Amino acid sequence: MGAPPTTTASGFRIQIATELSPSELDAVHGGEVAANFAFFVRYSSKDTELFWVTAHEGDRIAAAVPVVRLRKRKATDVLRRELRRWLGPIIGPLARKTTLLVDTAFLAYDDRSPFLCADGVDRRTVKRAVSDFLKSQKKVDTVWISEPPAEAEWAAGQGYTQFHTLPMVHVNFDGCASLEDYAAKLSKKRRRNFRHERETFAKAGATIELHQGPLGGNRELVEQLLKCLAASAEHSQFTVPYNDVLTDARAFAAQKQTAIVARLGQQVVGFMCFLMDGNRLMQCHGGLDYEKSHEVLAYHNLIYAAIEHGIRSGCRMMSMGPLNNETKRRAGGELKPIVASLWNRNPVDALVANKFFKKNFEVYRGELGSVADAPSDE
Repeated sequence: MGAPPTTTASGFRIQIATELSPSELDAVHGGEVAANFAFFVRYSSKDTELFWVTAHEGDRIAAAVPVVRLRKRKATDVLRRELRRWLGPIIGPLARKTTLLVDTAFLAYDDRSPFLCADGVDRRTVKRAVSDFLKSQKKVDTVWISEPPAEAEWAAGQGYTQFHTLPMVHVNFDGCASLEDYAAKLSKKRRRNFRHERETFAKAGATIELHQGPLGGNRELVEQLLKCLAASAEHSQFTVPYNDVLTDARAFAAQKQTAIVARLGQQVVGFMCFLMDGNRLMQCHGGLDYEKSHEVLAYHNLIYAAIEHGIRSGCRMMSMGPLNNETKRRAGGELKPIVASLWNRNPVDALVANKFFKKNFEVYRGELGSVADAPSDE
């Protein structure tokens, strides 16, 4: 798959690994989110390959970085839909690129840096060493790294183009002993919406269920959840290039996750799945049926059920991943900004990405230094 181990000037030994031991994951403070990436490695596909890049100091693991290799994808697939329609057929076949993606999509969309480091390790030095290693890989056209703004500063002088992408949505309920406590902290308008959404769901006869994964033993449930996943992907305005692995049916059935499911009669109309990482509830999947879900306000009630589950489980917050719809914005109490650092091997590609592609990425949210998105109180 990759290159043999290499020693950098920094003194770290950098290498590719497809498996890390529990003690190694623990040494870099990976938690349940890193265990989730490790789980998905075995479901890599021909087009979407997951692996770790590790840094070592002697016999000690210093850092572990989750990497997704996206092979020969059309660069135009990540443009806004209106541009994709006309530009894709024109230059798409000529712009198939292989990208190494370093982000937290398989770490339950954590808002923290994907560079997982052991105690006492200089993170900036590790990042530069891993970056040099990724750039040195053969047949790689692009390196994409997603981090919080403060963590991304190191890349500014390393040949990366940088810009804001979709922020991560957090719901904070620290100090709440019940869902009623959470609702009491909302604005008057939000409390009114909360009551209306809950009443609409109840009057329709819809119900909420909680299922502890792995879910593979309940084949009928898994099939209905997968249908909701597919429906949401079809209705999304965003292209998710690694979805062939992230929503792989075998992986979904075997994944360690908690599913919160909305039903209307016997029909599943929506669901959300979560991992628990310490005192954080982290969404890893979600989908709606787009037939009955809107009329019973299933999505809103799934969010409330997840908040209630988080409170009962002793969590202080819930992450809902990237801000890709307005319902998330209204539910979220905090938006955590994310910066993309994009490197292109070909100088022409770099020029095109900076001058044209960057501002037309479907996840583009502004130049560095621009005012960050703020949640609306609607």
